[in-house]
Amino acid sequence: MVHDRGMDSTIAPGFLVAAPQLRDPNFERTVVFMIEHADDEGSLGLVINRPAEVDLESVLGELEVEAGPDSGGFEHPPILFGGPVSPERGWILHTPDWRGRDTKDVGDGVCVTASVDILEAISSGLGPSRYRFCLGYSGWGPHQLVGEIKTGSWINVPFSADLIFDVPLDDCWDMALERLGIDPQALAHTMGDA
Repeated sequence: MVHDRGMDSTIAPGFLVAAPQLRDPNFERTVVFMIEHADDEGSLGLVINRPAEVDLESVLGELEVEAGPDSGGFEHPPILFGGPVSPERGWILHTPDWRGRDTKDVGDGVCVTASVDILEAISSGLGPSRYRFCLGYSGWGPHQLVGEIKTGSWINVPFSADLIFDVPLDDCWDMALERLGIDPQALAHTMGDA
């Protein structure tokens, strides 16, 4: 989505990095990949650096999706806590080398699919080459997110697919800030002294 209101056009696709003073337990030290943003309609994103307390095999079993013959030996990335809204709903960020009927292109080299088709493909070894499975999502109502950015709760970071697929979860928050030239340690100490 492209808007004429400056900040709006840079939010999605892009990342929101929780500022050190954001102490909400759902979002402390998180990086949220923003999928949609329209200030007058609301926003949707997925936390990409917080593991969920469930594994893919458990989710596949619950959905009665069986592993296919070509899936053996593949180590799946951890399932992520995508956000506090609808935690039973799954979203998969993935490379464009797999497409289903509900796949949506989000940004350069990243798609999102929220149907069981992709889980069946992954479990049979025929899914995308790279993916991140998120349970739940992060949502904001009209005008809410821009207000939170203006009060300093979130820091905008430009989109780059490698932050989703290549950066270890524990390093994601620091690396996102470093891309803006911000030293996370100095920022944390400054905020702690305030």
